[in-house]
Amino acid sequence: MINKILKRKAKRVYPAAVEGKFFHRAGIAWKQFAAWADRSVGYQNRKILSKNTRTINDQIMFITFQHAYACNPRYICRELVRRQAPVKIVWAVSNLIDRNGVPEADNITLVKMNSYEYFEAACSSKIIVINSLLGDKFYPFPVRDDQMVYETWHGSLGIKRFDPEHYNTNESWPVAAERTGKLTTKCITNSKFEEDVFHETFWPDTPMLRLGHARNDVFFDSYKKTRERWRKEFITDYALDEDSKFILYAPTFRDTHNFAVYDIQADRLVNTMSRRFGGKWKLLVRYHDNDKKNEVVNNRVISENVIDVTRFPDIQMLLSFVDAGITDYSSWIYDYINSRRPAFIYARDIADYNNERGFYFTLESTPFPVAKNNDELEKNILDFNEEKYVKEIDKWLEVRESVDDGHASSRIADELMQYLK
Repeated sequence: MINKILKRKAKRVYPAAVEGKFFHRAGIAWKQFAAWADRSVGYQNRKILSKNTRTINDQIMFITFQHAYACNPRYICRELVRRQAPVKIVWAVSNLIDRNGVPEADNITLVKMNSYEYFEAACSSKIIVINSLLGDKFYPFPVRDDQMVYETWHGSLGIKRFDPEHYNTNESWPVAAERTGKLTTKCITNSKFEEDVFHETFWPDTPMLRLGHARNDVFFDSYKKTRERWRKEFITDYALDEDSKFILYAPTFRDTHNFAVYDIQADRLVNTMSRRFGGKWKLLVRYHDNDKKNEVVNNRVISENVIDVTRFPDIQMLLSFVDAGITDYSSWIYDYINSRRPAFIYARDIADYNNERGFYFTLESTPFPVAKNNDELEKNILDFNEEKYVKEIDKWLEVRESVDDGHASSRIADELMQYLK
């Protein structure tokens, strides 16, 4: 990868000189080199730290790519807290002041991502639970033989390919993912489909535990009272009517960060939902983490019927109580499928995105009605057949051998505690 980067930068030297930007470009290159050197020195020192750090046999560390209390690790942690497991828990977060829901407990410690305390915890934890890369891609750390790394991943039954041949967002992510795969002790999955994807990407020889995704417990009876509480809290926080109904629009990102494809007509959509399902609807809009910086300026889905929930701490909480959902290629809809509630695909750029990333299956083969424009979306909503939809979902999950049933977090907690014993 380094040779590829050097060749790419070398090609820019003469054009930069012609443009009168040679020293500006040289300054950028120097800063990038300095950053690379710092990271290299940092990793060598983390190797020394790891070698000289004692493993704490009852310590579990949780790291998410969101740098927050979210996704599968969140719901595994909730279960450990619920059963008062005799463990020390360390959570890696980007903000130590705002806990974002991390429980207040004597056995839970927060550490700031990529700080000395963070690396010290990573080098001392008996178990490290992740949902993507093992730490930040530019700030890796070694893992000893007496430590366990559990990969829980952040998608399930997802349509998007993420193998090196198809992942074009940047060159550094697949390198970090390959490193993560080599250091992963076990992958926790929810289906045979997911295991096949893992085996052909970055975990070809890693043992698979088909225990289910802890975050998907929210769709089953085991979380019924919690769902109701979250919904009431949301309604109160946003001063909404108690009988409000919600449809979530949460698209994925494009490598080009093209917001032109996010042109859903908000007022038309909520009116259509009222015509088909009755009640007063609100559209919740949530953009992908990779689009957060651009969303403030480029978001065009704006209306008095729209609530921006892009910075809501955990999408799974929203999915647990919203009445319907819309996405394009995001994997969250294949979590939401467990609720059996209405969900729709709105994808203006299917051909372009297929060329950009590639799919494991076609959108048309899913249980979700597919639309390429607002007219088709309106028609799909008005023509929605709930009985047919639920039957297709049951068949879809059966074919992929999904095991999500509302008790995944309990099974995973049992696995972790059994290993610690």
